[in-house]
Amino acid sequence: MNIKDFTIIIPCISFKDVRYCIKNIRKHYKKIKIIVSLNKSPNKKNIDKNLKIIVSKHFGIGKKRNIAVNASKTKYLAFIDSDAYPEKNWIESSFKYLKRKNIGIIAGPHIDPPNQSYYQMIVGLVKKSFLITMSPNFQKNNTKNKAQYVKFIPSVNWILPKRMFDALKQMDEKMLRNEDWDFVYKMSKTKYKLLYSPDTLVYHSNNTISHFIKKRFIYGFFMWPILTKLNVQNYYFFLPLIFAIFLISFPLGLFLNKYFIFYFLALAAYLIIILWESFRISKNLYSFFFLLPILICANISPGFGILFGFYNYIKNKV
Repeated sequence: MNIKDFTIIIPCISFKDVRYCIKNIRKHYKKIKIIVSLNKSPNKKNIDKNLKIIVSKHFGIGKKRNIAVNASKTKYLAFIDSDAYPEKNWIESSFKYLKRKNIGIIAGPHIDPPNQSYYQMIVGLVKKSFLITMSPNFQKNNTKNKAQYVKFIPSVNWILPKRMFDALKQMDEKMLRNEDWDFVYKMSKTKYKLLYSPDTLVYHSNNTISHFIKKRFIYGFFMWPILTKLNVQNYYFFLPLIFAIFLISFPLGLFLNKYFIFYFLALAAYLIIILWESFRISKNLYSFFFLLPILICANISPGFGILFGFYNYIKNKV
């Protein structure tokens, strides 16, 4: 097994979005094959011979990845997002795990890059809250220093055999978002496992605050197809939805004297949790107060997204 056995797959919208990623990949991997699936054809000058550009006007990341994977000819694949870049020995760190027969995907942490703006740093802090990750496993993935089997890690940092991709009939092209959740869910029904490798490291840039909250809403909007598949033990997916429904129904609780105390206690408990989480993840008093409203918005926005997504889901079914 060597680097020649791998192809790096990057979905994006335009080539300018992926330039920095490719530049950093080439610092460590001069000749590795890279396939970029994007919407608009770039100026093909100064593109190296081991970089293949595929123009696909599909907005879904899953569709873009499928197109790129079908064009690859290597035994193994490495997935990375256009706004991320790898650490040295990113791919080599997976070699020892890929030899295991039960490994379906090797995934690693995607941590904040150095030299971020203050607002990007705030978004990075918000992402560390369990109110955002909603998954005990995922929350541990960026901090634990040993390899372990986990339920999910986003596809911003995956390394896998191509046969695994083919065996699961690729990614669901109907899903514009959350296709990686669906892919891991399908894999969980087989003998193959998702392994977290702390050494398989990439740096993932944070969005602006407004873009992050909007992205959380979109994440919720396209979550409904996943919610219909998941079992009860994945309760944390429903928490943002519960928070959103509670806020919508809170004015009604003011007129229901019998249940007002329930609404009041629930709101008080929620605010205490928000205060505690802001305190836990903040770096100083200033960031603590800055985090409060952002954490609330980031927590409930996918809940409202799920509600709108459910309405859209039902409307299309009727």
